[in-house]
Amino acid sequence: LAIEDGNNDDGEKTFHWQAVALVTMYSHPDHELLNLSHHTVSSCTHLTEDVCVIDAKSITDVVGMVPHKPTLPSGSTENRYFLVEKPGLDIATFGLAYEGLRVNGGAAEDHDHDEDDE
Repeated sequence: LAIEDGNNDDGEKTFHWQAVALVTMYSHPDHELLNLSHHTVSSCTHLTEDVCVIDAKSITDVVGMVPHKPTLPSGSTENRYFLVEKPGLDIATFGLAYEGLRVNGGAAEDHDHDEDDE
């Protein structure tokens, strides 16, 4: 995001860049479903009109909100979203080879020689 700083000595406008993120908001989890699931299913509704712009450097965690259509304890069935913490963490390298892992004839071999491997 370009932020105007004002004018320089020549009267030209000056700007600086600020890293921001656009965050969409969700409701609090359905309390009854959360309790019945022993706090494993955080099922929320999407607050379509509620969007925030935040400083990207303030982000401490990333979550995913996965669509699902549960039947709630009240008996109603509705479109909702459930919370998934750290989605894709197991594939966070995005296809980059781990330097301690080499493929030899189709079989992976561990070449980083960690003490934990012994």
